[in-house]
Amino acid sequence: MECQNLSVCGGKFSKPNSPLGIAQCIAAIILSPSVGAWVDYTPSRLRALKVTILVQRLAVLAACACWAVLLWSKDDGASASKLAKWGVLSVIVLLGSVERLAAGGNIAVMERDWVPTLAPAVGDSSLHILNAMMRRIDLICKVLAPGFVTLLPTGFAAVPATAPRSMFWTVAVIAAMSLLSPWVEWISAHRVWSNSEVLQAPKIVERRNTRDEANTPSRTDLSQLLRRKFSGLVRFCQSAVFLPTIAISLMYLSVLTFSSPMITFLLNSGFSLPVVTIARFFSSALEVSATAVMPWGVKTLRNRPVKHWRRIHESEEQISFLEGSDDEVLPEPMNIDKAEVERVGLWAVWWMTLTLMPAVYGVAGLTASPDSHEPNRSGLSLPNPVFSIPLLLGVAFSRIGLWTFDLAYSQLQQTLPPPELRGEFTGIEQSFLSVAELLQWMLTAIMSRPRDFSVLADVSWVAVLGAAGCYAWFIRKRRGHLLHVKISACFEKLVL
Repeated sequence: MECQNLSVCGGKFSKPNSPLGIAQCIAAIILSPSVGAWVDYTPSRLRALKVTILVQRLAVLAACACWAVLLWSKDDGASASKLAKWGVLSVIVLLGSVERLAAGGNIAVMERDWVPTLAPAVGDSSLHILNAMMRRIDLICKVLAPGFVTLLPTGFAAVPATAPRSMFWTVAVIAAMSLLSPWVEWISAHRVWSNSEVLQAPKIVERRNTRDEANTPSRTDLSQLLRRKFSGLVRFCQSAVFLPTIAISLMYLSVLTFSSPMITFLLNSGFSLPVVTIARFFSSALEVSATAVMPWGVKTLRNRPVKHWRRIHESEEQISFLEGSDDEVLPEPMNIDKAEVERVGLWAVWWMTLTLMPAVYGVAGLTASPDSHEPNRSGLSLPNPVFSIPLLLGVAFSRIGLWTFDLAYSQLQQTLPPPELRGEFTGIEQSFLSVAELLQWMLTAIMSRPRDFSVLADVSWVAVLGAAGCYAWFIRKRRGHLLHVKISACFEKLVL
């Protein structure tokens, strides 16, 4: 969800750096629900997974071929040559959108269908552990992959035979990896599928057609398509996962992360590139640590009996003191750890809200400080430690809250919706996240000067605070209470 490209742009933030990002967001907003619905309507889980892998890799291969053509061709300045290059770039934009949609479909199949289906066979409390392990692998790959791709041009440039076309050979290596990886994914998926009778069983597909739609001809016109999309959106907004989706979308709206806008602000505020690199690596390490924080938090809350306040009925003022886990209050037969996961998510979103407060303070101080605009590109010195240290530490530690909440949210999407709606709900969720990403780009495009970053930081913190409020509202509706309050025995007797 975050733009990873760094561009100082003469003292301005990198705006949506190409039509590719905007096209991907728009395609995800419009088409992701349809991709998710296709996942729901595909009876074979293995076929759905293979199709998403194949489409994703073919799109990457075709895009690499287009980039290879652009990098190998010579720019002679002719209008026909420029027109051809713009045509190739348009194809790359289209392929990038297809790849993003296929990646979203892969998430809907694997994370929202295969994993919750397999979890009961592993153990009653295994779902959050499986999610954490998968996310740990994903985050480690996201940390290592940019460095590997960055080293490729450097390595080819050091060899005399490949130095003139180092970027071309870099694209060739990426294409070769994309050509080989589907076979590994297919073999691994087929091995898991063949050893699981639950995965081999066809999914129960529920046709959610109204009487009017059943009587219409087979031809699908625009009004019928829009009606189905609107009915799917209404189902999603009326579901239990609506408020958590709004919460995580608001969290991804924040620019207080080591992505392009904030890195540009740091470099223009006097931070040296080594300091930014170290801070970004430290932040990535804390992100990976969230995959250990999540299982630890669930285990701790499960083994800790607490007493809490809860109204017996909404219309009554009587307050009861209940001891034990939340599942004793509101039984949830689908997963015994659901209450603990929801509570860990609440602590995570408030952790992010509180840890970003010193970051906002640091941004405001650096923006107002007259000596913070002297670029310092060498060494490990900070422009103003009083503001710089809270900024860097606040942003880094907030990532623990973000990814812990992301894990909790993933499990909510796996367990709360009906199985026949998981794919569609995942597609709608990706549409909401794409809207947040597009809004973030629009904000950085409008307020593109480094001195405007203080306003962006304030907006980001307010968005995260709104996310905390939405999720707290969700917990209040689900559990009837927010805080588990320790009380003394004498106070309990007095009230009762």
